[in-house]
Amino acid sequence: MPSTPVGPNRILSGVPVLLTLSLAPRPVTASGDILSPPATLSFSDFFAPDSPTLVPSPTLQRLNGRRVRMVGYMARVEHPRSGRFYLCPRPTVLDEEGGGTADLPAEAVLVFLPSIGRRTLPYVPGRVEVTGTLDVGYREDEEGGVSWVRLTADAPSRTKDAKATKEKR
Repeated sequence: MPSTPVGPNRILSGVPVLLTLSLAPRPVTASGDILSPPATLSFSDFFAPDSPTLVPSPTLQRLNGRRVRMVGYMARVEHPRSGRFYLCPRPTVLDEEGGGTADLPAEAVLVFLPSIGRRTLPYVPGRVEVTGTLDVGYREDEEGGVSWVRLTADAPSRTKDAKATKEKR
């Protein structure tokens, strides 16, 4: 099935709907350094295929600490967490009252959005694309939540055309 991420020009509550947070052809850091192109990471690359248990694949381990691009679905949650959301391989709804995040698929990725600070991101239906730095391994956050795979999204960047359009306004 072909990937059809949400278009980059849609805005929802002041936040870009397409979560490819590095929209420029050659994204740069705050210091002006050009970032390397991200590796594409698929949810099917998460676990070793020949293992009877959920063992991180060599691909997932190799990409730890590197920039990756992922396409998936934002989990619909009852209580959104500030500055973060879960990216899942299929549409997912969490009933958090009794089981917390127990309904998340094993491949769920906790995505951090430093660019929006402590605000919550509204639910975005359909496929979304996220580019950022991958972090693999067990982590417990300040609220007691546990994650095994995290992605810190790149800061939004603008192309020269977007800057020129803004200057004309």
